[in-house]
Amino acid sequence: MHQLERNHASGLGPTALGISTLVDALPVLACTGRADGTGLEFANRRFVEYTGAATAQLSGWGWTTCIHADDRERVLDELAAALDRPLELELRLRGADGTHRWFLLRAEPWRDTSETVVGWCGVLTDIERQHRAFDSLPGIVCTNTPEGKIEDVNAAAVEFYGRSREDLRNWAVAVHPDDVPMVVARKAQAVATGEPMDFDVRNRRADGVYRWLHCRSLPQRDREGRIVRWYSLLTDIDDRRQAEEALRSREREYRSIIDTVPGLVAIWTPDGRAEFVNAQLLAYIGQDLTAIQGWQASDIIHADDRPRVTAAWAHAMTSGEPFDSEHRLRRSDGVYRWFHVRAVPDRDPDGHIIRWPVLITDVDARKRAEEERRRSEAFLVEVQRLSRTGGFRYDPVADRVESSAEIERAYGVRPGDDVTSPAFWFGRIHPDDRPRVQAAFEQCVRARTAYRADYRILRGDGTIGYQYAVGRPVLDAAGDLVEYIGASMDMTDQWLASQELAQASRAIGEMQGKLSRAAQVATVGELAAAIAHEVNQPLAAVVTNAHACLRWLSGPTPNVERAVEAAERIASDGRDAADVVTRVRSLFKRTPTENALLDLNEVIREVLRLLEVEFTRKQVVVASILDPTLSGVRGDRVQLQQLVWNLAVNALEAVAGVTDRERHVSVLSRRSGPHALLEVSDNGSGLSHPDVVFEPFFTTKADGLGMGLTICRSIATAHGGRLSAVSHGDRGTTFSFTMPLAPDGRP
Repeated sequence: MHQLERNHASGLGPTALGISTLVDALPVLACTGRADGTGLEFANRRFVEYTGAATAQLSGWGWTTCIHADDRERVLDELAAALDRPLELELRLRGADGTHRWFLLRAEPWRDTSETVVGWCGVLTDIERQHRAFDSLPGIVCTNTPEGKIEDVNAAAVEFYGRSREDLRNWAVAVHPDDVPMVVARKAQAVATGEPMDFDVRNRRADGVYRWLHCRSLPQRDREGRIVRWYSLLTDIDDRRQAEEALRSREREYRSIIDTVPGLVAIWTPDGRAEFVNAQLLAYIGQDLTAIQGWQASDIIHADDRPRVTAAWAHAMTSGEPFDSEHRLRRSDGVYRWFHVRAVPDRDPDGHIIRWPVLITDVDARKRAEEERRRSEAFLVEVQRLSRTGGFRYDPVADRVESSAEIERAYGVRPGDDVTSPAFWFGRIHPDDRPRVQAAFEQCVRARTAYRADYRILRGDGTIGYQYAVGRPVLDAAGDLVEYIGASMDMTDQWLASQELAQASRAIGEMQGKLSRAAQVATVGELAAAIAHEVNQPLAAVVTNAHACLRWLSGPTPNVERAVEAAERIASDGRDAADVVTRVRSLFKRTPTENALLDLNEVIREVLRLLEVEFTRKQVVVASILDPTLSGVRGDRVQLQQLVWNLAVNALEAVAGVTDRERHVSVLSRRSGPHALLEVSDNGSGLSHPDVVFEPFFTTKADGLGMGLTICRSIATAHGGRLSAVSHGDRGTTFSFTMPLAPDGRP
């Protein structure tokens, strides 16, 4: 007899008879297994009776033939993986009548005193009722092993997927391919951390259509906190997802519509916070929604308008009344424009405000037009006041007059006077002039022709005034008279002044003759000073070079070569003097100056060579730093030489009084963008008023004419340049001259 049969026949289990009897009396299927996991070793009576199998058939792995074919492979895999840890799994076991029922198998290892596994003890509890309830659940439910493998699914899952329970253990076949990596990652994370799973996934229904399901998985733990199973509930949310997508689509459509509205649109919450703004408003403001929400503390609204707008908005929030305001909003480039902002509360059926739709319309052009109209009206009133000209409009049908404030002032209108009656205005005309003027006006109205008259008026205070009036008819398309408009100018002051004007004109004629002679004398003086100053430069150069020539020839050994150079410079300076005279003559003959391509550095060197002896004689150190890459300039060589000469001589004279330090003059040329820059600096006593040194006849020299720098600035301006001065206090002055570089040449 097999050991299992012998144990059963004798009532002996692995221990004593009492324990065997107790195990047989348990209301569950109980068994023991070998320590090496090679199969069943003992089964209690209920186990044998339920299966209806001989005890020999149940020994070893024979009992597994009673396991449902769909569960057998899974059960064997989990038994093999259990090794020395507790085991809990669900399986279907065939009974003696051939039907299968669901059982929960719980197995624990036996250990000896050394903690070595010496056997297994298992209990199978009938859970068929629970599984029937499991299958009756209306949702898709499945159980998973601690490792996340599908253990079982309910009938709803089988029906939804149209697959067997065994097929569904390979869950990936029912999941959309794009979602499989996400599900794998979520399962792995849940198994590793024990945290619940919660995600949306697309599953393929039996008809092949993918639908969105919401998966929620929770772990079941044993007494020691170990996960023994995962329960998952999958809820079909496809209709909800489609509704949400439809809602999002409508929202996108509405947003697209709002974004294309030719205006700025916003939605405010019931408590007055910006919830949504369209693209136009974001583009106009140039900031995000967060910045717009803080409009009360920002410069989005013009500072002059913000207090008024804040108060009006607070009133709308508390009263629920529509908000209506015109104020200025800052554009992204910092420019403020006028907008009309209108917000009407949107209420639910109970009357509660759920949002504030806001329409923001650009009215800047209208506001500017209104402001321009107000300015025009104010301008017209002011012009009428200044010119003492009033306007009137006569309605021949109603026989009424409309008058301006200025004409009422001129006629001395008083409170209570009926200024709408023509009789009032004709009654104010001097009696000697009234018949003539009234007859002329009435004739022009009848004939629809222009009106013109001058006359005297008697004001309310009894004074006499003089008026000059003009008018013209306004006709409709049919040629009928609509109204007669006109203007009347108060000529009282002009008439009174006309007498004085005649007398004054005679006196003015005499004075003009005297002033003309004085102007001629002044002009000749200024011309003489200018000519003397301009000719003085080349003549001074002639004298300097003549002295140099004499010095080279009068030495013990005459230096003929240097003397010839000095003589050549004398000839050149003579030509320059002639050029000055030519320039002066051309000035009065209105002939243009030369505009030749010049090397500014060479012009500077020519002047510095002329002043070399003078600098040496006055013990002045000259530093010239000329940029060799400086492009050419276009201008008049003689005039530019005059400018450089004057600046250099001024610098030389500025350092003449320096005794506490070495005397320095620096001349610098360089490029400054598209301009050539010349700087002449000295370390003299400086200028106290550098802004007025260019004024005519202003001089700091006892024997100066005050024309040098004035002429220099004129030369600079004529060459499209600029001449300026900067004082360094008592450490000197810098004169800067800039002129455009020639675009068509090099030095």
